[in-house]
Amino acid sequence: MLVFLLCLSGIAQAESDSTVSEGLPVISEIGAVEKTGSFGGLAIDIGSGNRSNSTGDVSSDSWPVIAEVYTATWCDNCLDSEAAVSDVANTHSIERLHYHRYYSEIQDPFGTEVGDDRWINRFGPTNARATDGLERLPPAVVFNGEWLHSGSVARGEGTLIDDYESSVVLGSSLPLNDLSASLTWSPDDGTNGTVNWAISENIDSITMPNIRGDDCPDFDSPSIRPILYVVEEIARYENGSNGLENYPHIIRDIHHLQLEGPTSITLPEIWDGEDFRLVLVFDWEMQYGEYECNQEEAGFLPASGVFSSLFVLTFVSVALRKK
Repeated sequence: MLVFLLCLSGIAQAESDSTVSEGLPVISEIGAVEKTGSFGGLAIDIGSGNRSNSTGDVSSDSWPVIAEVYTATWCDNCLDSEAAVSDVANTHSIERLHYHRYYSEIQDPFGTEVGDDRWINRFGPTNARATDGLERLPPAVVFNGEWLHSGSVARGEGTLIDDYESSVVLGSSLPLNDLSASLTWSPDDGTNGTVNWAISENIDSITMPNIRGDDCPDFDSPSIRPILYVVEEIARYENGSNGLENYPHIIRDIHHLQLEGPTSITLPEIWDGEDFRLVLVFDWEMQYGEYECNQEEAGFLPASGVFSSLFVLTFVSVALRKK
């Protein structure tokens, strides 16, 4: 009986694997009733903090895909995952942001508390769903804050590059046409400066298309939160046990910006070189509201294969306890 149930579990998992090549949809918790994501990815290089720079006004047509990568200097298979992201970046505009482990970490010097907190709060529940309970297991990659890929093995029928590509081409769930944004850095001294940003006023008129069926109304306008990443583009660390030595796109700090007006920030101490990069990302969130709609049809809950797998595994667990 147990062998039969485990076989069913394998079938359910295979069904799930064949349908999640675009990644798992990011949710804040199991059964969550909102849709979240990120857009923007506007970036400027500021040296060690002493270089004024500005993006100017950038149309949404030119905004890159945002790839948030969870990694560690000891993680061997993270190199496969990061290489696949780099391959996809050869044909798509991608802004990469690498989180390094911080909590309970004794080998990786690049982790930050603010980085781990953000990963846990934003992607932890989805990462845990993908890894049987682990919120911070590298490698993991999230595209546009919406689709999470865990591990370094392809889940679809092709390669890991194919899986990532499928999420990249989906783009943002929000209609971002006719928007523009800008980012400017003005240094005060070697470690302090002022960030200014702007986004076109018609952001308030954006609504989510009705993807839940004719009986379900559209979402209201999204809530938008500007986030600024301080990234060190390359940092050399010869003691990394995965042998990479030169670690790219490292998140050194994260700032939640004011909703309008300039913000003064203090930069962290640079690891080496003069290659700080500021990256502006806009988090967004939309709530379902109190609508009597079929949530599974909405596409924001796990696919039927995932439900099947969870059901079978739960049944197996109950059977074992009874035995």
